[in-house]
Amino acid sequence: MRLWRVPYPKFGAGPGLERVSMIAERLGVELAGFGADGAVIVGSNGKGSTAAMTAALLEQVNQGVGLFTSPHLLALNERFRIGDEDIADDELETHWGRVAAAVEATGHTNTLGGFEFLFLIAADWFTARGCEHTVWEAGIGGRLDPARLIAAQRLALTSLDLEHTALLGNTLEAIAREKIDAAPAGARLYVSESCEPQRAAIEAHCTERDVSATFVLADPMQLAPLDGAHQQRNAALALALTCDVASLSPAHVQAGLTATRWPGRLEVINKAPLIVIDVGHTPDAIDAALAGFQEMKAGRDAILVCGASHDKDPGALVSRLASRFSTIICAAARHKGAPPAEIAAYAVKANPDAEIVVAESVAEARRLASARGEDKAIYVAGGLFLAAEFKAVHLGRDPALLAFF
Repeated sequence: MRLWRVPYPKFGAGPGLERVSMIAERLGVELAGFGADGAVIVGSNGKGSTAAMTAALLEQVNQGVGLFTSPHLLALNERFRIGDEDIADDELETHWGRVAAAVEATGHTNTLGGFEFLFLIAADWFTARGCEHTVWEAGIGGRLDPARLIAAQRLALTSLDLEHTALLGNTLEAIAREKIDAAPAGARLYVSESCEPQRAAIEAHCTERDVSATFVLADPMQLAPLDGAHQQRNAALALALTCDVASLSPAHVQAGLTATRWPGRLEVINKAPLIVIDVGHTPDAIDAALAGFQEMKAGRDAILVCGASHDKDPGALVSRLASRFSTIICAAARHKGAPPAEIAAYAVKANPDAEIVVAESVAEARRLASARGEDKAIYVAGGLFLAAEFKAVHLGRDPALLAFF
């Protein structure tokens, strides 16, 4: 696949639903037309997993389901999928060019955001392919996210965490309201049981918005295609949402969940020794994934390869991870990685008895972990960019060719 670099800053001149609508109109794309038979996934954590399961379930009854997610792990193409295939470079080039031309024609070259640009590419591709069902993962929030323009009649709220507080608010209740506002009047919202503490605020805001809210309980007997107890909640949510869109038989459910593909979430990239990567980058996501890894390692001693992005809260993330490992290798991803010495300082504070190793690169961290891990499990955690670079190195790819916002 080609190396694609988005030619617009991530947020552009700030959220701009009006400009996205104008560009879509120029393209001949009716965004609200996706809403009747499509679904939008909002939330703090678990959106991508839930979206991937929803698309895989819908694919069992109507092939050619469009799926738009973010971020990507190794290649930008991963954000756009129809059925089980990511968009090919030639198709991406076609729709990239069409959207770029529409942006220029509408005079928004200096205001459009990178996420909005990718959203419009997905909409243009899904329209060209005639996708009956589409599943959209919101980027940030809901009220100001382009996914609101889908006017989805069915949405899912996966979880709530303190993230993007400057934009969304500094309480979980305020963040919930922002995310719910992706729903138009008359829509149905399926809510994960993880949001139960905010139930009163969620139900009150939904009543205000003329949106019906249904809380969905996880079924421990239900097949979950991804590791971790939190994926039981996501699977239950995806199933409830999908059953409102299409009629599913038990065989459809089993086949759809089994077919779900969603890399980077407690993903096993090597079995002997066991190497697991996870992209979680909020405290709740770190906790949920770590609990899943503890089950996966099945009693083996484990080595942590740890890092964090400098624009997050490295101390909070490292402190959640470090106490469970006797060996911690600290590394910085090329993209946004906090200095490994800073990661090491947080690790020492959280677990003074652990062996702390500072690696000069993610490639060296992998080599050091492998040298120590013949009979141990290796866990790579702290954020997307560390996990992506570690996987790239593991696959023999040049990490310098990874491109993010």
